[in-house]
Amino acid sequence: MKPAWRPAPPSIWSRGFAAGLEVALYLVITILVAVVEYFVAGPFQDFDLSNWWIGFIIMAAWQGWHWAAAQTPVGSYVDHYIADTDGSPACFWCVVVRQLSRFGFLIALPVLAFSTNIALAVALFAVAGLLIAFLPDGRAPWDLLAGTVVSESLAFERPAALAEITKASDFQLGPQRIAENNRARRMMLIAGLSSVFISVLILWNIFSEAWEFVSASEFEWSLLTDIGWFPRRNKFDLATLFVGTLWITGIAILVAAPVGLGVAIYLAEYANSKVRTYVKPMIETLASIPSVVLGFFAISFISPDILKPGGSIFGIDFGIFSLLSAGIGVGILSVPIVASIAEDAMRAVPKELREASYGLGARKATTALRVVFPAALSGISAAIIVAVSRAIGETMVVFIAAGGSGGAIFEANPTEPGQTITAAMASLGAGTDSVAGSGIAFQSLYFLGALLFIMTLLLNVFSDAIVRRFRQVY
Repeated sequence: MKPAWRPAPPSIWSRGFAAGLEVALYLVITILVAVVEYFVAGPFQDFDLSNWWIGFIIMAAWQGWHWAAAQTPVGSYVDHYIADTDGSPACFWCVVVRQLSRFGFLIALPVLAFSTNIALAVALFAVAGLLIAFLPDGRAPWDLLAGTVVSESLAFERPAALAEITKASDFQLGPQRIAENNRARRMMLIAGLSSVFISVLILWNIFSEAWEFVSASEFEWSLLTDIGWFPRRNKFDLATLFVGTLWITGIAILVAAPVGLGVAIYLAEYANSKVRTYVKPMIETLASIPSVVLGFFAISFISPDILKPGGSIFGIDFGIFSLLSAGIGVGILSVPIVASIAEDAMRAVPKELREASYGLGARKATTALRVVFPAALSGISAAIIVAVSRAIGETMVVFIAAGGSGGAIFEANPTEPGQTITAAMASLGAGTDSVAGSGIAFQSLYFLGALLFIMTLLLNVFSDAIVRRFRQVY
């Protein structure tokens, strides 16, 4: 006689992972609630209990959406079902009783404990983990209360190896699998839209504050063409920041482009596989160096040992702080970006093009520069433009090495101290200028943020146009 089918309980680790993921989702929802509250109701003084309860309600509603399918949001991801002891799907009200009791123990009680005793909340989480992990057959107290079990499959889902195929419709997905696919698609859609939603909130915050700057009674358009950038003193000369940004970007690309492209050509065309295995990770490791370290490197080595070896170079006296030393530091940071992206683009060029060039008698250098380089021009252009974006957005190196942390007078000479858009934002946000002064100084930070966003957006659009213009499909 064939034995009765019994549901297969998930492993201890699978059950523990599902419980931890459910708590993590609740924490993420609560943090998102706090972020929305920040943008809608203004800055909050603390992470109060209302955030937890709103997150609790949202999480409970999300749970209820999946109960009709005898699952939970996390269960639909890890293939856990809520079933009766015979393996059939649990009835809706059994799922309701089971989930409300479980959700109350895992979420509601710790929320109450957080408001009085954090140690009690930690203890409740620990007890819940032990109950989930060590009770037999995965039957925690809430399962015993509702008469349910957690299973990796249901009784009406016969394994594919045992199912008999008699007609074409047997190859179609069952209603349960279609419902799972639809839920997964909705979850991925929500995850994708959440990033868009957060981006919209950020842009709304930046541009609304920027509008307060230009619409304030103290603001006049003539302030944007003053003698320098001193926001606390009501001087907002944009030319000072734009010239500094252009100098930093230009110097950085003059350093990063030749060095990065040289490294890329060597790795793609000359280095053997063993050398490439060691050299490329070392080059990319340079990108992991914190920019604040490069800032101190610029003022402790580049300025005193390179730009000022004997008091002056080329008859020009350099100080410790200058746009030139900061630009060289930013260029060093940009080398790995150019080298990595350009090398990937050159290695993507088909080997047949190289072999055809060699067959016509071309040397390796000629093949690399006259055949491979033009064929990879779209990727190389993207590498240069990404490096430009990095140079424009770099903050700490310029903040430390350019010498304009508290403000700057307009200066077109790169050997003198200067200021960039990002460094000006960092300086104002950090409060390095102690003069109280203008009441719209803080809003000028958002105005610069809006300008920087528009600049990078236009640069990305230009980059996309360049890549499409030179892209070659093989």
